[in-house]
Amino acid sequence: MTTDLHERARMLIALSGAEERSNEEQSWLAAHLESCAACRGFAENARETIRSLRAIPITAGASLVSTTQVRVRQRALELQRRHERVWVVSICCAAVTLCTALSTAMIWTGLAWAGQRVQLSPPVWEIPFGVLCFLPGLLVGILLLARGTHLANGNGHYRD
Repeated sequence: MTTDLHERARMLIALSGAEERSNEEQSWLAAHLESCAACRGFAENARETIRSLRAIPITAGASLVSTTQVRVRQRALELQRRHERVWVVSICCAAVTLCTALSTAMIWTGLAWAGQRVQLSPPVWEIPFGVLCFLPGLLVGILLLARGTHLANGNGHYRD
């Protein structure tokens, strides 16, 4: 037998608990172990070592347990706060969208009415409507961009 067959058998034995083997690999390994005493001994030693390691009781210290509990609680609170923030942002986005739709309809109606009363051509009152609709968003976007560029450091995080 070649060394490659023994290496393959030892690799399959070593990985027996970590990965599932196909039926073909299992049958090959069983046949190989029947004919090879060295690999059979390796498999026996591996099983005995695993059995011995499982028999050793492992306990965590009180400080490790308490530290882990504190960190798990902190992470749970962080996830809860993130979920709450996402919920608040979603509600705010819905409210802003509703208010924008209502105010846009009211401004359109008011400017159309004023344009008809003064007998202005549609482009004369439609251009101020466009300015009134897009200018606030544009200004807020520029201010937020300037604020973010000013406050952000090289890592993309805001300074404290």
